[in-house]
Amino acid sequence: MIKFDKQLWLTRAWSRFKRAAYKGTSARRRGEAEKQWFRDVVCIEKLALVVDWCCYRNVTVLFGKKEGGSYDSITKVVTMAGRNRPEKQLYILLHECGHHLIGYDEKDERFGIGYPHCGDANINTTFHHRLACLEEEIEAWARGWRLAKRLLLNLDRAAFDVVRVDCLKSYVKWANSKALLTSV
Repeated sequence: MIKFDKQLWLTRAWSRFKRAAYKGTSARRRGEAEKQWFRDVVCIEKLALVVDWCCYRNVTVLFGKKEGGSYDSITKVVTMAGRNRPEKQLYILLHECGHHLIGYDEKDERFGIGYPHCGDANINTTFHHRLACLEEEIEAWARGWRLAKRLLLNLDRAAFDVVRVDCLKSYVKWANSKALLTSV
């Protein structure tokens, strides 16, 4: 696990650009690689702003090999996939910040304490529990988007939604699975 290092991320983006730009000799291929490199650099700048926002709130952001992302509200640690493109990392980090914001405001009656965590499989496998988890995931994406607006990140909503929907699909499938599901 490593912490965010803007210079390292920029170096990686440049390396990806060089590999992509010189794989083919066509101007079209080089142009596409250049656009992607520029998009990566812009997203790295925005990612740095969100990481700074996290640091200001004593939230540690770590990158590793594991896919996706997670937020531990007790230790205030976000762990994320370090191999994703900077744009996807940015969107997932905003989502994980949304989880922090959900737990941060104790006045929020519905989400102030997060979804119910329990060691009892009879509770954790109920549809009620799974629906509560799905609701929090959706709310975390909404709060992440609002955070991006507050930070004036000027994100592409359609690109954000592609990542959001892709991530939420697995939760919808999990919440609806009947293999472990018991009644409320």
